[in-house]
Amino acid sequence: MASVFLLVVYNTAAEQILVSLILAGLFLYASHIVLNTRFIAKIQQRMLLLCLLLHAIVMLIQGALLLLPFFTELSFNFASVLQITLAVHLILATSAALLLPFLVFANTEHTLNTLANRDPLTQLLNKRGLNAVANTLFSKISTEQPLSIIMVDIDFFKRVNDEYGHDAGDEAIKWVAQHIAALFSKSAVTSRVGGEEFAILLNHCTLNEAQCAANTLRKNIKNKPFSYYGNTIYLRISAGVACSDSQTNSFKSLLSAADKRLYIAKTTGRDKVICKSAQNPFISKKPVCT
Repeated sequence: MASVFLLVVYNTAAEQILVSLILAGLFLYASHIVLNTRFIAKIQQRMLLLCLLLHAIVMLIQGALLLLPFFTELSFNFASVLQITLAVHLILATSAALLLPFLVFANTEHTLNTLANRDPLTQLLNKRGLNAVANTLFSKISTEQPLSIIMVDIDFFKRVNDEYGHDAGDEAIKWVAQHIAALFSKSAVTSRVGGEEFAILLNHCTLNEAQCAANTLRKNIKNKPFSYYGNTIYLRISAGVACSDSQTNSFKSLLSAADKRLYIAKTTGRDKVICKSAQNPFISKKPVCT
């Protein structure tokens, strides 16, 4: 748009110098915008940045060449120089025109993917996102590299909603999610799979290690009360833990095993971790951690 308006003052050498400098400034400003914009496609971002910087440099060179006759007796065939400049303009403008839509599309796709796979309240993965990651991990497991999952549920969560309101319930869910993220963000895949229920997927983790991690989370939440507008709310969690073995032939079966153990924890007193089947339940608050 600036170029179109500047065409009306592109008749004399002085006007051409002014136009060249203005356009160089605009391309430098565009480079600044691209540099400070968060793009997913980093390589294409650098390519677009390079195109804009080269465009700015070309305009500065053009302005410098147009200035030379005012300060020296050197003469140039400016017609040929301007033809080369125009060719460079076309190449760089075409490149930028191809790169920018790609960058916008990549950012849009990433945003839509985030909306589809992230829980908006906690920013953890949702069930869809968990399944996508888990199915990939499950296909690579082995005896030496097991896959464990912890299913977590907030105990007596309905009481929080009933006594303090649903906004307090949402804040409580976010508070538990923050504990989960703080403990597992670097070592596990964390998700909110529904209501007040969470799933934590630990790759290369044995049953005992997952049990220890679940108990650490349980104690962290138990020992630090949740505060909401001056109200101190003591939250507790129950957890069911399962690890891949010969009987789990899919992530769905692994998830089901952990969910059944969570149910046992909820129906046998809560505030505990269950890591064995219903036929041989093993309730543990003090696991042997190695």
